[in-house]
Amino acid sequence: MKNNTVHSALGEVNASEMGWIHPHEHLLICMREHCGESVAAYPGNTEYARRQLVPMLKELAGYGVTGLVDPTPIGIGRDEDYVRFVQDVSASSGVSVFLATGLYGKAHWPQWASEWTAEKIGELFSRELENGIGNTGVRPCVIKAAVDGELAASERKVLTACAIAHRNTGASLHIHSILHRRATVDFLCGLSVDPTRIYLAHVDMITSEDEFLWLAERGVNFVTTNWDFPHHMDQEEAHRLINLLIEKGHLRQILVSIDFALTIESRWCVGLWTWDNPERTSYAYLHTGVLPKLRAAGVTDAHIETIMHDNPLEMISWG
Repeated sequence: MKNNTVHSALGEVNASEMGWIHPHEHLLICMREHCGESVAAYPGNTEYARRQLVPMLKELAGYGVTGLVDPTPIGIGRDEDYVRFVQDVSASSGVSVFLATGLYGKAHWPQWASEWTAEKIGELFSRELENGIGNTGVRPCVIKAAVDGELAASERKVLTACAIAHRNTGASLHIHSILHRRATVDFLCGLSVDPTRIYLAHVDMITSEDEFLWLAERGVNFVTTNWDFPHHMDQEEAHRLINLLIEKGHLRQILVSIDFALTIESRWCVGLWTWDNPERTSYAYLHTGVLPKLRAAGVTDAHIETIMHDNPLEMISWG
């Protein structure tokens, strides 16, 4: 634990009062037809989303969930209007929401991100972490980047900016990571990033036992999200790999979420990420669908307590 308080959208929260935390979900994303736009451009859709999200988060509270990490970065909707939207949903539901600084893939960068140096972008990330997003005063908890494909110049630029902010603040790096995970970790460690503060999201996609163990032995953390979506990974193998990590002493590096989100598809439509699974219609699917299968595969309640409480709390704690 890095600090006794964590920075939520509604202000500081006493870490000792936190229950379970979902480590990787989104509330409302603008990233498909209208990448880079603000939720403020769609007031009707935003209000519709709020009415769906509040009961979903209240439902989570019934499972002992007190917090949710929303790693939506700059470029896919996260701005001052998004912060105010999150504050409303959080206050209405009673569930703390923790936000991110950072950037998504280059296709979603604002123009300034292409023009600025990595150093200047890293200063912006650091400023948000230390002083808050814009004029909201809301401090993010994690630094977000994305490596979807090749570790090209744009990815290296944003990872360098993330490393600068990490060194300045101690905040963890939450990396959307689909391919080239070892190269990503090597690159960040070469920039003096503490590997135990690297959290690779979607690590249960296009992976192997060899990669899992390579990452685990270096202290990297696993944010698994692709549960019950077999197009990404065989689920028996996913359960086996989690048990393998536990057996080899890496329990404190495992986090479990489902990457749920509502999305602004157009001016007329709010979408729902089901990941081609009709049961995944709310954040609660983690509790009704995912965790029961993990228990059936041999993951104990004590393990799950560590996975759902201790580990995500560590991710958002710094300072």
